Amino acid sequence: MTDLIRAWERIEAWLREHQCTSALSSLHPPASEEAVQSLQDALAYPLHPDLLQWLSIHGGAPLYRAPVWPGGHVPYDVDVLAGGPEYMEEMLEEFSEQRAEDPEHWAQDPWADPLWLPVAGTNTGESLLVDHRPGDTYGSVIEVDYEGNEVTAVRWRSLGEMVRLMAESLESGLPMPYSNQYVRVPRLDEGPPRSLDWKLEKVENQG
Repeated sequence: MTDLIRAWERIEAWLREHQCTSALSSLHPPASEEAVQSLQDALAYPLHPDLLQWLSIHGGAPLYRAPVWPGGHVPYDVDVLAGGPEYMEEMLEEFSEQRAEDPEHWAQDPWADPLWLPVAGTNTGESLLVDHRPGDTYGSVIEVDYEGNEVTAVRWRSLGEMVRLMAESLESGLPMPYSNQYVRVPRLDEGPPRSLDWKLEKVENQG
């Protein structure tokens, strides 16, 4: 059993203990070997091991019905994951068009890459992506908010690290690392239905 799988078991145990099972019950069962192979065949690069481990636990969820990851992100199911490369291509085209309109004043880094795979999204348009580029960034989890000031930002070094930090935060009640300026703090929303929310809070006493 891998560290990611163990950490997710701790998360599910916490959610059940605190009666936050609505989103949890919406998650799909493990993705079948056939579904994972079909996904792999649709990609031009091998899936990151952490993502394969996640799919062995849950094959995603219905869009926007299981916000179990920080920031209200819902993990995509296998069919949506397979459309990631096409979506990245569309976003790169949009980026290139906007940069071409005003190249002298364009300072933003690209907000898409052929080796970024969208793995989760929110109902307000933010996405989490796993970086499949070789090198130091390989496996990192990137948050993309096309309407935000910080369009792309690396949040965690890997999907496994994200899940481990979630488990540690839930069990300790301490904030979950998120950025240099903010943390995610687990809070219970009494609902109904009872649910878990990861509140965004500014880091105090910086410097």
